[in-house]
Amino acid sequence: MNLNQLREGLEQAFYKENHRLVFWYDPEQSFADELPSLSLVDVQILNMANESALGTKLKLELEDKAGKYLLYFPFAEPDVEKDWLLDIKLYSRCFYADRFSIIFNELGLHQQSLREHLAKRDKFLASKARLTALQRYVQPDFDESDLDMAMIASVVKAESCDLPHVILALAEETVADDLGLEANPASLNELEKYDLIPALVAALQSEIGYPATVEELKGEAPFKLGHFFIRLLVTGFCESVGDVPGWAQELVMSSASSRATARALLSRWRDSSRYYKAFDAVSGWVAIALRIKDKMGIFDTDQLSDVVTFEAVEQKIIVDLAVAIPHAPKGELERFRAMIASRLDGYWASKHKDDTTRRKYRTVYTALQAAIDLFSLRIQHDSGFHFESSETLYKAYERDLYRFDMAYRHYCEASQRAHVEILKKLDDEVENCYAYWYIDNLAKNWGDRIEAEQRLSQWRFSGIPNQQDFFQGLVKPLFSKATKRRVVVIISDAFRYEAAVELRDRINNKRYSEATLSSQLGVVPSYTTLGMASLLPHKTLEYRETASDDVFVDGQSSKGTAARTKILAAHGGLAVTAETVKAWSRDEGREALKDQELVYVYHNVVDARGDSSSTESETFMAVEHAIEELTELSRKILMHFNTSTVLITADHGFLFQQSKLEAADRSSLAEKPTNALKNKKRYVVGFGLPDTKEAWKGSTKATAGTTSDTDFWVPKGANRFHFVGGSRFVHGGVMPQEIVVPVLTVKQLRGEKAEKRTKRKVGVISTKSTLKMVNNIQKFDLMQTEVVSDLVTPVTVSVAIYDGDSKISSEETVTFDCATDSVAERVKQVRLSLSGTDFDRKKDYFLVLKDKDLNTEMERYKVTIDLAFTDDFF
Repeated sequence: MNLNQLREGLEQAFYKENHRLVFWYDPEQSFADELPSLSLVDVQILNMANESALGTKLKLELEDKAGKYLLYFPFAEPDVEKDWLLDIKLYSRCFYADRFSIIFNELGLHQQSLREHLAKRDKFLASKARLTALQRYVQPDFDESDLDMAMIASVVKAESCDLPHVILALAEETVADDLGLEANPASLNELEKYDLIPALVAALQSEIGYPATVEELKGEAPFKLGHFFIRLLVTGFCESVGDVPGWAQELVMSSASSRATARALLSRWRDSSRYYKAFDAVSGWVAIALRIKDKMGIFDTDQLSDVVTFEAVEQKIIVDLAVAIPHAPKGELERFRAMIASRLDGYWASKHKDDTTRRKYRTVYTALQAAIDLFSLRIQHDSGFHFESSETLYKAYERDLYRFDMAYRHYCEASQRAHVEILKKLDDEVENCYAYWYIDNLAKNWGDRIEAEQRLSQWRFSGIPNQQDFFQGLVKPLFSKATKRRVVVIISDAFRYEAAVELRDRINNKRYSEATLSSQLGVVPSYTTLGMASLLPHKTLEYRETASDDVFVDGQSSKGTAARTKILAAHGGLAVTAETVKAWSRDEGREALKDQELVYVYHNVVDARGDSSSTESETFMAVEHAIEELTELSRKILMHFNTSTVLITADHGFLFQQSKLEAADRSSLAEKPTNALKNKKRYVVGFGLPDTKEAWKGSTKATAGTTSDTDFWVPKGANRFHFVGGSRFVHGGVMPQEIVVPVLTVKQLRGEKAEKRTKRKVGVISTKSTLKMVNNIQKFDLMQTEVVSDLVTPVTVSVAIYDGDSKISSEETVTFDCATDSVAERVKQVRLSLSGTDFDRKKDYFLVLKDKDLNTEMERYKVTIDLAFTDDFF
């Protein structure tokens, strides 16, 4: 040690650690000659070779009680019974100048006994680089095991020197090098060189309950990291499933504290944004080694409902649910719904981890939820549909029956995106329920009423406006008032009522606007040319024999954007495509619309993809795309273009099924019309069409208010006339999905009205104010304080027990989204596992509830931890 190092060590003792007296023993008298050159500010140096011990004692205790003194002894430290200055030394600092004492000082350690331990770690400390790396982990109050763990952490490059971070760093290294379970990572081999493996094994044994052998603890037998991972994950699996099957008996860590600690460690691992992918890989290796898929058969979904250890468990739960859902009673379906909600809060489908695996499982669960919705509706209407009139059925569809179509769409879209084999059988069951039960039963009741009431000749329902009255009844009153205002009408081709329900809800999730939904009775045939014309301002609509694909509005063509602009110009307006509006900047849009009171925006997403044989399979994806676009389009128009009201409607709806149609779904026409203006799968339009038994005949004068007495045929029920090209997506007929046309009124909210729509998340509290934990693993009841509504939204809560800022338990995630007044349904349980055993019953710990998405604290409750002694597993 040179003079500078010597001075630095002493300065730390006097100035940083603020000791008044420092004892320095130098039996080899290595530094006797350096003593005169050693100057320390405000410190008197006493060479005890020339001083009386008794005199020094009196001086330090009576004459100068405040001064700083360095007592240098050029001899060895005396035995306790012969040390006259022992009582002073006990509240002072001893300084040593050998190599390990220097390291001791550099590390800022306090416990003098560690000097001997440092000597045992000579191999590790031989490198300056390793010593430098070690310094970032060391705390002054470390003991021997803490110091060893810091050395281990520095080698494995852990984030901190606690055992969990060491394990996570080793796992990450193992996965990065794709070593599997049989080979140790390079850093473990390095730890072996420095004789640190026994310290790691001892920590695993004491903190996690790893059943180390005597040979492993002595370093006489090799430690295999893969074996530890197997034991850790098997313990986590058994703890969650509540049983130790025979194959796990020799692998599980069986004490109550070890299984709780293992569960807490696994929870921490899975929750880590950095290390969770390493868990995926290690879990996969362990699953293969255990042949876990073969062992899942003995467990049912209830037993596995809390297990997230292996991906194979997620797959089994999904397979079991997919098999059970189509035939489950109502109560079981609700239980399955709750299980899926729990799995979505779990690990493999977590919304807080956005990777391919999690997206896949979220999509699969979305499909299962939609299947539950569909089969629940079937149970509700199990006897079929028996409405007394077409008007009653129409209003039932508007109120409730549309949910069949929505659930089917959600299922098909999710199943198509997931594209997994495990949903194939459920695909068939869903198709049978929708296409061959719902559509058939709906078509029969609807068709019977349409025929019995001769409804096509009286195409009106009380309280429901007709589509051809749209402008006169809904649009004109908005902009014809004294206060000049702009009205924008968005017409989305083939955007049906059930999709509009979802669009309304998405718009209402925003604070800036409010949407209300109604319907209008669509024209028949329900196809684009007639539907678009009927929505324009007009006095007359007519077909002409010379124009097969046009409907004339007040004598003018209505085909195409330019023609519609000419019609709208007479009413202070224009027509524009949605693509043009989307491309406008704020200034460009305001300039284009500055003189316009009435704007029709034509949006074509659903029909563009559905009405083509090459893309009709993408129909439901197109609907989702349309909902997203219309949400943003309405927001842009309201916020950027000085518009207070937007109306969103459609020209018609559609029928769609995923399965290919059979010959039974076709209405064969014995007579082929020779004078048809238009001949499509769901309709024929012409002049002088004859009566036919194979179809319903009507006149657009009755069903669309045309001045021309134009005839049409539409197939009965949901049938098609022919299957040339695509046939799964059709429209033109009179099924509710085609003619219940949505009308969304979207208004901009400002000031107090906008403030009233400020959303907040539901509150969550503990059902008990006094909490006590008497087991290593314990359940806590949490309660949602209010129902979810338009302005009160669900919240996902993370729950854990803390000691100060340190998490000492597993962390569980649960979503509170109950929309009923039932207190029982608002209560959910979380199961927390303590990490370790060293808890003080007189100390305050805290149960902390955090908003998982925002990572902000919501509530905290004082917890007493008073563990009874237990060492059995279950």
